[in-house]
Amino acid sequence: MIYAVITPFGIFGSETEYIDNFEDFKYRKLIKEEDIPEFLYRVRTQPHKIIEEIKDWGDVRLEIFSSEPFYNGKYIRENLFRIGKELGYFKDYNDFINKMHYWNSELTKRLMKSYSEQKDKIIIQVAEAISDLDKVLNLLSERLREWYSLHFPELDSAVSKHETYVNLVSELKERKSFTKEELKTKVPKKLAEKLESLAKSSMGGEFESYDIEAVSKFAKEIKHLYEIRKDLYDYLDKLMEEEAPNLKKIAGTSLGAKLIGLAGGLEKLSKMPASTIQVLGAEKALFAHLRKGSPPPKHGIIYNHPLILNSPKWQRGKIARALACKLAIAARGDFNKDYIADELYEKLLKRVEEIKRKYPNPPKKKKKEKKEKRSKKDKKKKFKKSKKDKKRKVIGKTGKK
Repeated sequence: MIYAVITPFGIFGSETEYIDNFEDFKYRKLIKEEDIPEFLYRVRTQPHKIIEEIKDWGDVRLEIFSSEPFYNGKYIRENLFRIGKELGYFKDYNDFINKMHYWNSELTKRLMKSYSEQKDKIIIQVAEAISDLDKVLNLLSERLREWYSLHFPELDSAVSKHETYVNLVSELKERKSFTKEELKTKVPKKLAEKLESLAKSSMGGEFESYDIEAVSKFAKEIKHLYEIRKDLYDYLDKLMEEEAPNLKKIAGTSLGAKLIGLAGGLEKLSKMPASTIQVLGAEKALFAHLRKGSPPPKHGIIYNHPLILNSPKWQRGKIARALACKLAIAARGDFNKDYIADELYEKLLKRVEEIKRKYPNPPKKKKKEKKEKRSKKDKKKKFKKSKKDKKRKVIGKTGKK
């Protein structure tokens, strides 16, 4: 066994761990001064590959993989300046301080750059941008509805979708422009007929030309934001296909991206157990369960998955558990660049069908639960009665009615 220690300027190995003399390090791999920042970066990000570079030494054990530091590593660190000076890396102590500072600064820059280049971090930012845009679009669309309802109030109840409402206002502008000919390319035929009749008999007030221009300009800006959101979603879809195709297949683009964001990255998500993924986004309910004993959450953000959302209440917990298991495996597959989504999705659908077949009806309430509920009600009644009795006693003592 060779005990190897890594320093900024090289790797040193010895056949015994307990060494207090630099000459006893028989194995040495020195790094060129200009290559030291890159070497330190590889030590931090790819430590296993360092072993491959010194495999000709024999059976090597690196200190960084040990639970406790080696004694010879302690000796190296205590005499780092003296050893570096002997090997020609430092001229004096000031040179040692300056070079160590430079190497560590370069290492930090490389680590920050590699972090920023990770695609899952971009996915998180794009998903958050879309979420923020949704909030802004809802707010601005509601404001447009209230504003334009002064001119054409019937349009608000006739068109429920914000984006369609915004497009109609931005393109047609005035109420009198809501005719079959103008509407036939924008909405279905039946709705076009309805809007035309509503526009003719509208109780809304008349707007001046500059009023119409102002509200239509506002609508155009909102429409532009909807276009930006669409472009961002397409970009997110492409990123998810490249970086997390398994998650995209099982959870969908939006939900998969939100799970990555809540976990703090694809790597962290891949290390999470299924039970944690199941309640991601339901932290408040989980802490309330742990602290106050309230019912535990059956699902977090994965509730928005169609398989859970479109299922009866009594089946949702079981489906959420099955979905979380498959999401955990999918995240690990994505982190290791292994596409397994098709097989996982088939198994998930089979499990969901099995749950629906096994539990078609809601479970019957047990007698014990009913008794407990009755006893709680009785306790509440007794408590209320005792309160009233105490009040009566106090009134009797003071003589007040």
